[in-house]
Amino acid sequence: MAERSTISQAVQIGVETTPGTTVAANKRLGSIGFNLAPKVEINSQRPIGQKYANLQILGKEWSEASLEGSPAYPELPYVWSSLLSAATITSIMDGATDTDGRTWAFDSNAFGADSPKTYTVEQGSSLRAHRASNVIISDATLNFSRSEVTIEGTALAKAIEDNVSLTSSPTMLPQVPVRPTEVTFYLDDTAAGLGTTKLSRALSGSFELSSRFGPLWVVDASESSFVTTIETEPGCNFKLMQEANAQGMESLTAMRNGATKFLRIEAVGPIIYDENSVLVQHRLRIDVAGQVSDVSEFSDEDGVYAIEWTFGAVVDPTWAKAFHVEVVTTTTAL
Repeated sequence: MAERSTISQAVQIGVETTPGTTVAANKRLGSIGFNLAPKVEINSQRPIGQKYANLQILGKEWSEASLEGSPAYPELPYVWSSLLSAATITSIMDGATDTDGRTWAFDSNAFGADSPKTYTVEQGSSLRAHRASNVIISDATLNFSRSEVTIEGTALAKAIEDNVSLTSSPTMLPQVPVRPTEVTFYLDDTAAGLGTTKLSRALSGSFELSSRFGPLWVVDASESSFVTTIETEPGCNFKLMQEANAQGMESLTAMRNGATKFLRIEAVGPIIYDENSVLVQHRLRIDVAGQVSDVSEFSDEDGVYAIEWTFGAVVDPTWAKAFHVEVVTTTTAL
């Protein structure tokens, strides 16, 4: 009997038209892994006077997927489209000629509902595979340092279907990684000034969005898992580890004054198009309005005296949002 080796458990993804209705998982992500796992809520029944239970009664069943990897520009639209909402996609034009580049702009409504994408995810091999529908990314953190750029998070999904066939001949997207050498941090006082003041001694940073979605459970025997997902109160913050010099300590005054600061994390990658005075490059840009919500102790970071500031995202009245994400890449559609 052939064994189900761990190394052969491929992961494929497909964009659902209707959340929870499975589709062919016809894309394979090379930089971001989804690791599906079953989750259950089981109640133990033990009569009074009996030491051990006589029944284990299944209540809720769903699945979750852990996310991890080193993000690539062409695959990031899959993350933001689920974690935030469907993108506004703009073609990049050279006069009347459409280049291969697209700008994917992502926002989350401060007051209204968002319209995130859900996925069908398949995992396994030709020997045996499973899948889950209504896969939606509920938590994600992007970490940036000079050593590496990583992504980690969690996706919520309906109960796993076991022993399915993988969609044949999935397409792998181009692998254009977000490299540590391409990343720059900026911190400014206004939204209009975003991207003006470069942080010359930023040691590391992260952007985190958590608790975006939760399951809706109903009492209905025809439903084998939750019926849909709903938005919950999210957590959103960015962290900056800086040398505790004059620039790094400026956030102390902002903390004491309750001032809003505007962070830009920008990665500018390889050239997509460079002709007729039009230069287009792969790019990730995360803009956040935030106020200091926590501060670390002073610490040694690679030999320099450092401090980490945590900024909780806030809706800026002038900007009318808490954050904005843009990806410029060659991906034309999900």
